[in-house]
Amino acid sequence: MIHFLTGIAISLATWFGLRRLVGAWPFGPQPSVRIAALLIDAFPFLAGFGLFLLPTGRPILAGLTVACLGIGMGVADRVKRVVLGEPVVFADRAELIEVVRHPRLYLAFVGTGRMIMATVAMLLAVIWLVHLEPPLWPVDLISAIFLAVVAVIVGRLLFVIPASRPLCDRLAAFYRTLDPTRDPMIDTARFGLLATCIMHATFARAERAGRQRAAQARAWPALPANGPILIVQGESFIDARRLDPALAGHLPNFARLQAESAQHGKLVVPCWGANTIRSELAVLTGLGSEDVGLDRFNPYEHFARVPLPSLAHQAREAGYRTICIHPYDADFYYRDKVMPLLGFDRFIGIDGFAGAERNGPYVSDIAVAECVATHVRELGPRVLVFAITMENHGPWDAQHDALPADQLPEAWRGLPDAAEIGRWLRHLQSTDAMIPILQQAIAATGSPGWLVFYGDHQPSLVGAFQALGADDRRSDYAIWGSAAEPGKPADIAAEDIAASLMKAMGVR
Repeated sequence: MIHFLTGIAISLATWFGLRRLVGAWPFGPQPSVRIAALLIDAFPFLAGFGLFLLPTGRPILAGLTVACLGIGMGVADRVKRVVLGEPVVFADRAELIEVVRHPRLYLAFVGTGRMIMATVAMLLAVIWLVHLEPPLWPVDLISAIFLAVVAVIVGRLLFVIPASRPLCDRLAAFYRTLDPTRDPMIDTARFGLLATCIMHATFARAERAGRQRAAQARAWPALPANGPILIVQGESFIDARRLDPALAGHLPNFARLQAESAQHGKLVVPCWGANTIRSELAVLTGLGSEDVGLDRFNPYEHFARVPLPSLAHQAREAGYRTICIHPYDADFYYRDKVMPLLGFDRFIGIDGFAGAERNGPYVSDIAVAECVATHVRELGPRVLVFAITMENHGPWDAQHDALPADQLPEAWRGLPDAAEIGRWLRHLQSTDAMIPILQQAIAATGSPGWLVFYGDHQPSLVGAFQALGADDRRSDYAIWGSAAEPGKPADIAAEDIAASLMKAMGVR
């Protein structure tokens, strides 16, 4: 009995600790909400304890396993708030497999060495406890395997049953009586991290079909069949010239593009530091965060799994070939499944860049620009190409080339992340070098064409982006037409790109 109570106490202590970490301490909001919020938030910890206890029979081991998972979630939440400016959200569950498949994109921000040491320590602790703690009931290999299968089935049902449509709708209706704001920063402090994830996941599931139908019903005007349309989403691209006067000449091609563009300015994007797909969907479909709802945190996992009206669909209806290019694994963020639904005839992933030049650990932006230019030459003027660059993706470690320290603005040279900033600036130059290659490809078709060039988000760097006046989290964009007159600056949101492009093309 003491062992059982100890295991429960460890699980509840972990729950209390996580609540305190996210600011939901001691108990949360007003009394009418308090009991329901506490029960929702505590349920995963108690259920997890029971599921781990079932096949092991060892309550202290089960409690410590729950504690390890809770600590891991707390670390992930803390790192995500620092690096990306938002807490852990329900959609992050889809990232778990990507951490294993693409550890470089995730673990480096926590510390790969520390993660390996912590994992080894936990495995050793489990082995030690299995031998040290006597089970509450006889557990042999066969029964442990059988009970583990039962635990997995029960755990799966705990996810599947609430997701069934009738129960999901009723749960969503109940959760709305708790008056959540749907802002994860606010709700985690009011209800707790796991309660917020549970409620937000339920809202997203209950509202998804209606939001998809509303998106599909949006009317889009026909595009004119004219010259090529090239859209480039630059990884971690912003106009660095606005950060410090010393960088006035840093992006000469983008400066010229803006001066000659039909429209340019700052771009409000739905993310900071990562989550590129949020900007992608907004630009291609014209859907903002309110249109997508809570699926906005990872719109490709569920929301974009149905055909959605987009620039690519409209271009295809006008007789264009539509191509999406991203020099990374095709199934990362399900792009290989989503891009055809967004209207692309072909999606080119890392397999299309065998032997391509790399700048740092990723395919160079120059190689991406040349790939775009090759397809424009082969397919002629009626082609829409959407290119998603990768070269300037973090973490900006020693595998990346860097600007010499004396080329950094003097005020930045003493920053703790000065080396990382120098590497990011060096890759911005490569992104900038794409522009003349793309303009020449348009000119070679002999037809007037369009180049849309924008940044998906600012980089997850600290020093240069926390200086006085550097708290503006917008990126930058330019819409350039080879036969268009220069226009005035206009600051817009990512979901306004499509409408701005069509307006510049003379489409009503």
